[in-house]
Parts: sequence; C-alpha cells; structure tokens
Amino acid sequence: MVVINLFQNDSWLVNRPEHEEFKREFGTEAPTEEAIVEAYRNFVLSIRAKYPEAHIIAALGSMDITQEGSPWPGYVAKAVASLDDAKVYTHFMPFKNTPGHPRVEEQQKMAESLINFIEEKIY
Repeated sequence: MVVINLFQNDSWLVNRPEHEEFKREFGTEAPTEEAIVEAYRNFVLSIRAKYPEAHIIAALGSMDITQEGSPWPGYVAKAVASLDDAKVYTHFMPFKNTPGHPRVEEQQKMAESLINFIEEKIY
C-alpha cells in the first residue's frame, strides 16, 4: 500500500509569483489547473509503475488544502478519476480549522481517519 500526501506546500506556492521558489519551479506563470492535474496523474502513474499491484491512496492532509472552497481536492479527484484504476483511491482529511501545523491530537485524528478508510474500502 502506498499513501501519497502532497500539495500542501504547492497550494501555498502557486499563488506567490514573487517568491524565489515559485520562479525556480514555474518560471513566470503559475501552472494551470490542467497542468496540475496532469502532473499529479503522472506522479501517480510513476508510483503505479514501481508498485503494479499496490493499493494507492491519494490523500490530502487537514490543513488549508482541504478547507471549504479549496480547489486542490478537485485536482486530485480529477487526476485519480482519469486513471481508471480500481486500486487508486482518494481520501481527504477533514479541515482542522486551527492555526499552524497539526498538533498531536490532530495527527491522531488523521491517523484514525486513514485507518478507518483503509479498513472500510480496502481490507
């Protein structure tokens, strides 16, 4: 089983064209929705190539990436749907709605959420 949890930092960076890291990664223009979806799709395909029989969970954590109105869950869902692979799933953690990085209790909630998802959907 492979769990992918990416994009939290990307969600911050794509809106900051003045940032040096933005310039290094993207040049002068932010990636389009299509480019983001395609890049994620290709990343999942690279994981699939290395682990052809694995269940793959495309997850998003509980920070602002899963806040209501965030486009990122849609990007991940679209990429996963385009794969048409019954062993690739999406699982988005509920938005924690507290400042900063997740605390121990919030990490525990995410762990329980992922365990429940795996038990219900996969095993």
